[in-house]
This record gives sequence, C-alpha cells and structure tokens, in this order.
Amino acid sequence: MSTNNPFRHHTNNLFASRGCDIDAALSYANEVITALPTETQAGAMTALMVVVNTAANAFDQARGPSPEKLAIIDLIRNQIDNWASSHLDNHIEGWIDNNLGAHTAIDDKVQEYINDNLDVDEKISEWMNEYLENHISEAIDNMDLVVRVR
Repeated sequence: MSTNNPFRHHTNNLFASRGCDIDAALSYANEVITALPTETQAGAMTALMVVVNTAANAFDQARGPSPEKLAIIDLIRNQIDNWASSHLDNHIEGWIDNNLGAHTAIDDKVQEYINDNLDVDEKISEWMNEYLENHISEAIDNMDLVVRVR
C-alpha cells in the first residue's frame, strides 16, 4: 500500500493503538512512564515528547506548503522583482524619450506594461502549477518522506 503518511512504515501490529484518539494514547503513555522507576521517567518522557513534537510538525507541514516550497516561492519572487525593476527602468526611459510631454500616454504605457508583465503572484502561480508542484509531488512519491525538527 503506497501512502504519504510518514508514520505508517513505523507501525507494528504487535502493539495496540487508541484508534485516532491522540489524547487517549498520550494518557496511556503517561501511565506507563509514571509506572517506571523514578530515575528512568525523565528519559522516557523526553523520548515520548520528541515523537509528539515531531508528529505535530509533520501534521502542520502536511496541511500547508512545505518550507522548501515557501523558499522556492521566495526565490522566484526575488528573481521576478530583479528582472522587472531592470526591464521597467529601460522601458520607462524609452517611453519618456519617445513621448516627452505626453504624460498621459506614458502613464497608460506604464500601466499597460505592468498589467501585461508584472503580475508577480499570477506568474508564480502559473509556474507553480505547470512545473514545481508536479516535480515536488514526483520527488515525494519517489522517496521516503523524512521529517526533521530543528
């Protein structure tokens, strides 16, 4: 069975579960930990909470964009901003030279250029839909998902 659940391959049928009731599972784990000798309780609680914190992070990441995807979006935005500012400066100078005194025409041309070329969110969305999401999904499908907490 293929799944994107990062925990599924760690399960073991020799042990029970509490269905989907995380609170019940944590209560049981706390009962087991408090039954241990006092000197081992801190270590057991630390191990349990590392798993809980990691699971919470994996759940949050599964519900929203991954940090990698956010970083790529940020890089794309920066590249588009850099490209747009250099190209826009060149076009404005040319428009001023060709239309000196025709402020309305320049304003219209600037607005037209911005409308046609500088919708950053739309350009990023188009690129993400056409390229990035397919490659990220494919990469995730072709490898084990590893969740790291820093």
